[in-house]
Parts: sequence; C-alpha cells; structure tokens
Amino acid sequence: MLSHFSKALFTLLLTVLFAFVWALFLFYTHPSLRPDSVDWAYVLRDLFLCLAAFLLFVVAAYLPVRQPVALKLTLGFGLHFLGVWQNLLNDLIQPDGWLPQTIGLALVPLGLLIATLGLYQMGRAYRVSRLMLGSYQKIERDLATIDQLTQLYNRRYFFTTCGPMMDHPVQENDQPVVIGFRVLNLTELNQRLGLQAGDEVLIRVGKAVRRYLRPGQIAARMGGRRFAVFMPDASLAEAERFAEQLAGRLKHVLLKDQEGEETLATLELSFQIAAAEPGETLESLSRRTGSPVEENEAPRGL
Repeated sequence: MLSHFSKALFTLLLTVLFAFVWALFLFYTHPSLRPDSVDWAYVLRDLFLCLAAFLLFVVAAYLPVRQPVALKLTLGFGLHFLGVWQNLLNDLIQPDGWLPQTIGLALVPLGLLIATLGLYQMGRAYRVSRLMLGSYQKIERDLATIDQLTQLYNRRYFFTTCGPMMDHPVQENDQPVVIGFRVLNLTELNQRLGLQAGDEVLIRVGKAVRRYLRPGQIAARMGGRRFAVFMPDASLAEAERFAEQLAGRLKHVLLKDQEGEETLATLELSFQIAAAEPGETLESLSRRTGSPVEENEAPRGL
C-alpha cells in the first residue's frame, strides 16, 4: 500500500504531466501569438499566480491531515492550479474556441471553493483536537493533584502550593492557620455499614469542606481519614467557626448499609487548629494539627 508521501508525489507528477501534455496539445492545435502581440505584463502576472498556485497544491498534497480533508484540499488547489495554468496558456495562444477560455474561468473559482471547504473542515478538526487535548491535560492535571473520591486536593499539592504562601504578608491580627481534622469512627462505620458507606462519608466530608471554603483557602485530603484546611490570612476565631460549622453539618448523615437500607449515622470529627508562629514552616504547623507530613497513610476509604 502506498504511503502518504508516495501518493502525494504521484498526484503531483501526474498533474504536472497532464498540464504539459495539455499545453503541447493547445500549442499544436492553436496558433501562437507573435512576441510583439503578447501582453507580457499579463504573462508575468499569470506566471507568478501559476507558481503560487502550484506551491499551494504541493503543500496541500503533503499536509498530514485526515484523508477526506486532504482529498478536498488537494483537489481544490489542483483544480485552481490547472485553471491558472490555462489562463497563462491563453496569454500565449490565439484561442479560437470556447473550451480554453471556459476552462480558465471555471476551474479557478471551482478549485478555490473546494479548497475553502477543505480548509474549513481542517479548522474544525484542529479546534476539536485542541479541545480534546485541553480536556486530556485537565484530566491528567486533576489526577495528579486532586483526590478522586473527595474532590479535594491531595497531600502533595497541599504542601507544594501552601508552603510558599506561608511567607506572604498578612493583615494585622491575621496569620496562616491550619485546621487538621479526621473522622474518628470511619472504621466502625465501614465495619457496620460496609466500605461503600465509608466512601460516602468521605464524599460528604469533601462536599461540606468545599462549601465553607473562602477564596484563597485550600483544603486537602491528607490520608485515609485525615483532612487539612489551610487559611493563609485568618484568625483563630475564624478557624474555630469553620470547624464548628463543619462539625455541625456532618454530625448526622443518612447512609445506606450493605442491604441498601438507609440509616442515620453519627460522625465523630476531631479538630486541631494551629496558627503559625514567626518563621514556622508549613510542615511543623501541620504536625501540630495532626496532619501527616509523610505519605504514611494511603488516601483511600477504610
């Protein structure tokens, strides 16, 4: 089976051969104009247009695009080249019939129309490919930075992003604050209601945390049942209100057991809040809240 390069080369050679054979036929069957009767300005113009049309034809033939688009581009620019070639021949002969004139007048706009349709389809395909590439990149970025169960950031993103924010200037009476919390009875719920119910608990926690976050604050799942919220410019009172609101919202949740029956479960959440001291790092601040710094607890439903 011929390669794309071989098909393009064959198409170009066949078109050029046809153009020269047609030129020989016209010069053989039609009288040529004398040099003093030729309008050389028109000849030079059509010669330049012919070279430009052939260059477009070559580019279209070798474009690495899908076959339907490549076919339209090659056919369109090929017809356009033949039409311009015919106009160049008409500048050098005395056409005594309707065919030479009609070919030049018809092939140029027809070729441009087909080529325009091919360019339009190529533009649409390029736009779709860009959208798909953007989607793939977003999915890849989310998989690297977001915990897929809770839709919160993961531990790596938490320390990578929040660490540099520790040095940002804050308003008076505000400082970086970290809230570390965990679901104490997650193992009990998993054993009593099943792993699916435990995963649902973590999903509910993620939704509740995202609801109370303010712009600039970052929440992450730090381990199986551990979470952390970073507030770059907050007070202890604000952090305590956040923790109380979250605990109140998650105190009772409706879950389904392994048989599919709904039951009202009580979540036991423990909180530790720590405000940064001058010169303190995010790692030491997180340790004071019970948030794991090392990856010693896998982020999964228990």
